[in-house]
Amino acid sequence: MRRNLDALAAEDFDLLVIGGGITGGGAALDAALRGLRVAVIDKGDFASGTSSVSSKLIHGGLRYLEHGDFGLVYESLHERRRLLRNAAHLVHPLRFVLPFYDGARVPPWKQRLGLTLYDLLAGHDNLQRSRAFPLARLHHDYPALQTQGLRGGAEFFDAQMDDARLCIEVMRTAASQGAVVANYVEAAAFEKKEGLIRGVRALCRSDGREFSIRARQTLNAAGPWSDAVRQLAGDDAGPALRPTKGVHVVAPGRGLTAAFLLLHPADGRVFFVIPWLGKTLIGTTDTVCDDPPDKVGVTSADVEYLLQGHNHHFIPQLSATDLLGSFVGLRPLVRSRPGEPSALSREFTLSASPSGLLTVSGGKYTTYRRMAEVAVDAVVRRLGLRRRCRTRDFRLDGTPREPWEQFEPTAMIRLQRRHTLEKDDARHLVRRYGLRADDVAAYFERDSVLRGRVVSEEPDLLAEFAYQRDHEMALAPADFLLRRTRLGLFRPNLLKKPPGVLTCT
Repeated sequence: MRRNLDALAAEDFDLLVIGGGITGGGAALDAALRGLRVAVIDKGDFASGTSSVSSKLIHGGLRYLEHGDFGLVYESLHERRRLLRNAAHLVHPLRFVLPFYDGARVPPWKQRLGLTLYDLLAGHDNLQRSRAFPLARLHHDYPALQTQGLRGGAEFFDAQMDDARLCIEVMRTAASQGAVVANYVEAAAFEKKEGLIRGVRALCRSDGREFSIRARQTLNAAGPWSDAVRQLAGDDAGPALRPTKGVHVVAPGRGLTAAFLLLHPADGRVFFVIPWLGKTLIGTTDTVCDDPPDKVGVTSADVEYLLQGHNHHFIPQLSATDLLGSFVGLRPLVRSRPGEPSALSREFTLSASPSGLLTVSGGKYTTYRRMAEVAVDAVVRRLGLRRRCRTRDFRLDGTPREPWEQFEPTAMIRLQRRHTLEKDDARHLVRRYGLRADDVAAYFERDSVLRGRVVSEEPDLLAEFAYQRDHEMALAPADFLLRRTRLGLFRPNLLKKPPGVLTCT
């Protein structure tokens, strides 16, 4: 995946996608697979918005059943199965524990009913059926769980991902299928012909270069920024979004073998405690946010809320000084119905402006492929073409053909023998890069220093920075530390003083 601004300026495209998050990347891949000439731009890095700061879950959304979003849950559960197959190196099954407590807002019988319905909606795409988790086993397996009022529980399965890596993989796969993609390129103005949008005046934010991008159709997939893009089109568009803020905090790993779905003691909202990359994620908040997307931050009240939820359910107690970091994102939810933020629908919409701008809004990460399919269906119709979606069974680059359970151990052994790697390093590379792990390890032969770890306590290798520079369009330190790797989430001090190797990339 190489950045080619000359191609963006020189070619005539069928589709220009504004927004390099998971929805924009998904649309680019879908359109490229249908034979369209596609361009993608983002004013920041790929996945630099919501697509890198999610709860890292590919899930049906058990809690959405409470609000009657049965269609969304059904669709999400079946998209979950597709992602487990089509991005097997980045999406893996995750066991969840749902403890039952006396006096909870949602009584145990209702939670059991929800799990039964969850199983039924998953159908043949279910990972494993939910089952009871007896009280004695909870005490034995999870002694850190608070016992007061505990009456047993249940377990079920969903899936976990590295959200930023998955977004990068989708974008890179789109590029391998012919899409011309570039980060740090902003749509500064729309260019119109006879009142219809036929491209944009683009600004490269890394060198100040300005140029035009010509396209027959333009899709606005800018997430929380999509209202701003709609206003740029000059169609007197009012706000279509009601963004909500989601904050997570990162705590040291505590040896959890499952994620926990819990109810917050203050308001009864669902939140998660999740093992991820050797750390513990606690989140998320869900509050209406009117701040500009570029100005959203984590407040002390956000952190206090999440710690209160954790400490109500687990011992030992955590304080703010125990945390490794935090992150925040905006959910670009559609203004569809009144109510509490948690009750806002995660459905998506597709709209068209008088000037021809298509905007895809809302949705959730798990259903990005379906959102992209609907959006590109509309593009194809507008272009007068008849070309079917091909993404349902299309494996992303880096994804093996054989089942993951067979591929991972053999790929690790091959990598260890070929490059004299430690087992943990081989596992890390295979789980992050899949079939491309050997391409990353090849950098060891260029410079033995690249065999070293960026930080001794973390698995990330120096060779990855060189590979990400050459093949994943990483330009700035945050691109490497927050999205190509996740070191910046766990060690935010590295963002203030990046490793010396980044000054050489």
